[in-house]
Amino acid sequence: MKNAANMMGYSSFFERNDWKTMKMKILGLLTIFGILLTGCSQNESNETLKIGTTEGIYAQVVDKALVPALKEQGYKVEVVKYGDLIEPNTELAEGEIDANLFQQNIYLTQFNEEYDLSIVSLSEVPSVGLGLYSNSITSIDDIPNGALITIPNDELGTARALRFLEQQGLLALDSNANAFDVNEQQIENNPKNLQIQPVLTSQLIASLTSGDLAVIPDNYIIVNEMELADALAEEELNEELKYVLTVKEEDLDKEFAEALKEAVQSKTFKKAIKDEFQGFGE
Repeated sequence: MKNAANMMGYSSFFERNDWKTMKMKILGLLTIFGILLTGCSQNESNETLKIGTTEGIYAQVVDKALVPALKEQGYKVEVVKYGDLIEPNTELAEGEIDANLFQQNIYLTQFNEEYDLSIVSLSEVPSVGLGLYSNSITSIDDIPNGALITIPNDELGTARALRFLEQQGLLALDSNANAFDVNEQQIENNPKNLQIQPVLTSQLIASLTSGDLAVIPDNYIIVNEMELADALAEEELNEELKYVLTVKEEDLDKEFAEALKEAVQSKTFKKAIKDEFQGFGE
């Protein structure tokens, strides 16, 4: 009986130790599984995303806000900067880059129609608006009769500036005119007899020394270290004028597209916009 008891003791001893060993193995496997799950939440393939942009404010947004947010998700990022507004879309369509950030919804729509492409908006981003600035006038109510206002001279810039001035009640445009295909010849009511002078966008800030007011895009204010808060009024942007991060339609559901959307919504991205760009587009 004693031997039997001893055998039962040994058996219990080994069973206890086997159970301890099994528990250690299970815990080990769970730990490894947890590590794998954690790794799955980030990009572990060392995939490099190529993002296209154009020189200017959105190149800075990509460099200072989007790239850091993507790196937090484990992505390597190559930024490709273009000198025109055509290649960022054509090279995206051809697969030379994975996404781009430089254009408004209205331009994207027109480009897709003209070039028969399927590039789509992945996410809106903080967008550059127009502001009304002056070196001498501090309120819209103080704008004198006959004041000279300079505006951008490109087709879309001119139309936006005139619509913006109409928003402020300074003039009225032909009600039958296309929203973004309107010029100074289609001003129907100008109660203060404002002088509207289109100039090169790059000359708008300099024009403040000779004119009374200027309609200036926010990005020019930021890069020239002026204050957005000094604007007498800010443009109300509709959906067509919002800037967008874009991808090919066929890539909408891919992992990197979801990562791009998450990056734009991240605290890192939003903090960079607030700290580096005066929170424009908020």
